[in-house]
Amino acid sequence: MERIIADLVVRDAADKEAQLASALGVAIQEASRGKVCGVLLTRHHYSRFTVTLSPSVPYGQTHELDISPYPCGF
Repeated sequence: MERIIADLVVRDAADKEAQLASALGVAIQEASRGKVCGVLLTRHHYSRFTVTLSPSVPYGQTHELDISPYPCGF
């Protein structure tokens, strides 16, 4: 089962980079405790992202999934 680490809404490119870097750091640290799940970064919209621990992603890897109906933002 996936575990949400962060559900982010960003304002601009700098905010996006800062929030994602922080959330990914936490996710990688959490993943290293169980060594079962990897990290999944999902873009839902140009300003909304989730960072989750996912058993569908191998431990030690980070995968990106873009399900936004809009082309790349920022």
